[in-house]
Amino acid sequence: MNKMNAFSIKTKLVIFLPTILLVLLLGILSIYLFASGTINAMIHGPKVVMEVNSPDGQYLAYVVDEPCLDGPNQSLMIERSDKTRFLRIARLVGDVDSIKEILWSPDSSIVVFHSWLYLTIARSSDWSMIRIYLGDEWRRHEPIRRTTFSGAMPKYGVETIDFPEPAQVAYKLKGQPNINIVKIDFLPERH
Repeated sequence: MNKMNAFSIKTKLVIFLPTILLVLLLGILSIYLFASGTINAMIHGPKVVMEVNSPDGQYLAYVVDEPCLDGPNQSLMIERSDKTRFLRIARLVGDVDSIKEILWSPDSSIVVFHSWLYLTIARSSDWSMIRIYLGDEWRRHEPIRRTTFSGAMPKYGVETIDFPEPAQVAYKLKGQPNINIVKIDFLPERH
């Protein structure tokens, strides 16, 4: 009978100890997620983290941080000020990229979303968009596709962004002598 009791106690320990550890781990994880605001964000939806009105007041450019467990998970948005139409211009690379600033041209025809890894340039008339990658190349730790990777850190910092003429964006990279000019007027108008 003692062997039977000893066996049943060992069996109970083998079953209950992992269960207790799992419950404790889930409890700690839920406290962390609640404290960090992730659960709250998932319940209440996206949060606007930055917004800038166009100089003419016709548009609003903003960045939404969408709920996820490993944020940031940001989307670049443009909306008409009457709130009748909006468009997601682009998504930033989740967990790596985040917004630095939003700039409008003086005539409100162009908006630039400057993030760590991209300059995203959009035309407000039809929301056509160009993205300029500022990051370094991604690197695999092993020469196979199923491996971890790294390297999406900013390679080039942006020193200045300007609007020298209508339908143009000029930007200068830190440590580079040249000013780069992007002409937006070559994109065909979409209606």
